[in-house]
Amino acid sequence: MATTALEKDAGVDGSTPPHPSPLAPVAVFDATLCSKLDFRILTPMFVLNFLSLMGRTNIGAALIQKLPVDLQMDATKTFLAIAMPVVMLIVFEVPSNLLMRWLDGRFGLSYMRYLSLITVGLGVVTLGQAFDNSYGALLATRFLVGIFDAGLMPGCVFVLSLYYPSTHLQWRLSMLMVSNIISNILSNILAFGIAQIHSSNGWHGWRWIFLIEGLLTITIGLACVWSDVGRPENAPFLSNDERMVIDTMVESRKSTIGLAAEVRVFLSNPLSYIWTALYVFTCTTLYSVAIFAPSFIQAFHHEWTVPQIQGQVVPVFVVGAALCLMMGWVADQTNHRCGFALFGYIVTITGYAILRETNRFSPSVQLLGLYFACMGTYTSLTMIWALTCLNSVTPFQKAFGSAFVIGFGNVGGFISAWIFRSSEAPHYTAGMTDGLILTCAAAGLTIIAWCYILWHNRSITGTQEDGIDGWKTGRVKRLVA
Repeated sequence: MATTALEKDAGVDGSTPPHPSPLAPVAVFDATLCSKLDFRILTPMFVLNFLSLMGRTNIGAALIQKLPVDLQMDATKTFLAIAMPVVMLIVFEVPSNLLMRWLDGRFGLSYMRYLSLITVGLGVVTLGQAFDNSYGALLATRFLVGIFDAGLMPGCVFVLSLYYPSTHLQWRLSMLMVSNIISNILSNILAFGIAQIHSSNGWHGWRWIFLIEGLLTITIGLACVWSDVGRPENAPFLSNDERMVIDTMVESRKSTIGLAAEVRVFLSNPLSYIWTALYVFTCTTLYSVAIFAPSFIQAFHHEWTVPQIQGQVVPVFVVGAALCLMMGWVADQTNHRCGFALFGYIVTITGYAILRETNRFSPSVQLLGLYFACMGTYTSLTMIWALTCLNSVTPFQKAFGSAFVIGFGNVGGFISAWIFRSSEAPHYTAGMTDGLILTCAAAGLTIIAWCYILWHNRSITGTQEDGIDGWKTGRVKRLVA
């Protein structure tokens, strides 16, 4: 469990944080402060993440609107087009977060304005995809989609971890996931409506999907630039007392050991690699559900039309969003995350166990398996975000760590595109089996991480790791489960 403000151990440079005197007022992270932060930070983040996932996954809707026919794409080309942005996410997530911190410190470009501007760039590229006339052009625009999309999610996770204490963070992170889920819901509905446009220029529906969704992303991204939110100590909308409350309640220390040493500290912590592996395994299912849900449902009901398929996709994501939010709220109330991540993996395993048995279960039961896979994955993934940030000591480590885990974790998107190859449609039995194996591995790693945290916290009882020795181990006084 997380430490309280009075339990903070020695600073990373060997100094001891000052403790308030017994007569000093106790800082309270109350509902008023929560509401202010939610309005100024969480609301624009919610909108930006909605646009981000829509710009990356709308190719799923385009694939059933004659995109492969127009650009002469076979199974391999389809795989490359889907995977291209994921490669860019892996490469640019960490540089984007570090660039965001540098621009804020050097030029005063706040974190939220940076995130808004890269979303505008994503909108421009999405719009450009509408004019792709060759497969090479599509790959080029998908390459740029990945570059502009990189940094948004880890940037949002990092900023939230600077403002919200552990007992308020998980629900906010769950809201980011819900934003992505709503994006899947509305983008499918929007894509269906847009695809009905018929024009004299002979454009098929996929071009209108990219054009209109690109314009929407540009417009809303520009509107979000109003949110001028950077570091908590410089936030203009906070009073001095509110800054003090955040500084006291949110465990984040300043460092004097240098950025290279901070990177070494993060990389020396075995939990960093566990969180990354968990993210890889979990993202495999996340991308599968986000991109291939219409194809899965089409396999269950061959006779259904596209509108019927799109209509069945929506409830899957609605139920997933509801469980994700509920688990986030309970995690905050209990100040615990590992057990809820494990619960999510068990639900996902149940879903895969149903989905891979194509000849044993009826179409209705198969659809239930898709519900389970969606619900469990969205629950587990947000727990990993929180565990990464809450077990990072300084703002730099939070920025580097969230980008490292989310960036390299996006290898799961590449895996998803590979194991669910078009050549194995419509049932993707081998892909379902691979997903089941990866989720079982994730459940096992979660148990290992949980045991390690419990062991570590017990091993330091009555001891103090301070100064540079504590940094060499990469450990805080108490790890957070």
